[in-house]
Amino acid sequence: MNKKLNKFFLKFLKQTDKIYTHPSNEGYWSNLSKEENKDLIKLLEKHTTREAVSIKMPMIFDVIFSEKRSVGLELLNLSGKEVAIDLGCMWGAITIPLAKQVDYVVGVDQTIESLKFTEARLNEEGIKNVSFLNANLRDLVIPEKTFDIAIVNGVLEWLPEIEDVELGNYWYKRIKRKAHGNPRDIQLDFLKNVNQGLIDGGRLMLAIENRYDYKMFFGTRDPHTGTLFTTISPRWIANIISLIFRKREYRPWIYSFNGTKKLLMEAGYSDVTLHSCWPDYRHPEFITKYGEVNNYFSPTSSIRNGKRTIKGIIANRVEWLLFKVCNFQFFAPSMIIIAKK
Repeated sequence: MNKKLNKFFLKFLKQTDKIYTHPSNEGYWSNLSKEENKDLIKLLEKHTTREAVSIKMPMIFDVIFSEKRSVGLELLNLSGKEVAIDLGCMWGAITIPLAKQVDYVVGVDQTIESLKFTEARLNEEGIKNVSFLNANLRDLVIPEKTFDIAIVNGVLEWLPEIEDVELGNYWYKRIKRKAHGNPRDIQLDFLKNVNQGLIDGGRLMLAIENRYDYKMFFGTRDPHTGTLFTTISPRWIANIISLIFRKREYRPWIYSFNGTKKLLMEAGYSDVTLHSCWPDYRHPEFITKYGEVNNYFSPTSSIRNGKRTIKGIIANRVEWLLFKVCNFQFFAPSMIIIAKK
C-alpha cells in the first residue's frame, strides 16, 4: 500500500485483517437476503468459498466465480504497476483477477458480508495486495489523484436506490420505497467523485446495460425492476409503470451508448471509448468498439435446453439481422466503457 493510501485508511477503524470501516458503512445490496448471507458466511468456518456457494447458493456460482466476469479488464491494457479501486466490489468477481494484474486494489462495498466472503477468497488464493473499505458509495469521498484505475461494474444504475436492496425481494415485489433526489444527478455526482480520485490520465472502466437493448422491445423485462418497457420509455412514463406495478418510483436509470458518454463527459472525463458486448457485460463473449464490425460475432443459439424453440429461432434471426448484417450496435445488450480523466 502506498503512502497516500496508508494515510487515507488511517482515518478508519480496522475491522479485520483486510477490511476497514467507513462511518457511512450502513446499507445493504446483495443477490442474497440478509439471512442467506449470514448462512453463507457461517459455512466458511468449515468450507472453502467455492464449497460454501455450491452448498448454499449453487445458482449464483457463475455469478461469483466465472472467469468471463473479468474479461473487460483486457480493454485497460494494464502494465502491472497500477493502483486500482473497485467500487461495489461485492464477491470479488473483478477484484481478484484485477489484483493479479496490478500493484494494489482497494475494494469498496456497503455490504459487510460480501467483503468477508471476498476476504476469504483472497486468503484461499494467498493474495495480499488488496484492502477493503465497508462504505456507502454515495457518501464516500475518494481521495484526490490517488488511483490509476477505477472499476464501476454493474453499480451506477443502483446508486439512486437509497434503501437496502435484497434483490430477491426487490425485482418482482410491489413494495413502497423511499426516494430522494434525481437519479441522474446522483449518478453524475458519483462519477465526478470517481474522476477526482483518478490521477491525471487515470482511467475508469464502466460496465452497464444498454437502455435500448433490442430485447426490451420484444417484451424482455427490465433487468433491474422486472417491469416491461421501462428502459425504453421516456422517464416519466417509466415512472408511471413502476408506480403502478411496483408501488415505487423508477430509480435504476440506465442510458443509451451516447447517453452514457454524455453523462461521463459532463462528469469531467475527456476521452470516452465505447464498446458493445454480447450477450451482456457480466459474461461477455463478444466485445467490439462501438460502431466497428465484429467479425467474430455469432448470434445467440436457437437451442434451449437441448431443443430448438420458436423464441430461440426469432432471437437468433433478429441478432443476425441487427448485428451481423446491419451492425446496428445502438441495440446491443450491454456496454463496457473506458473513460480517461
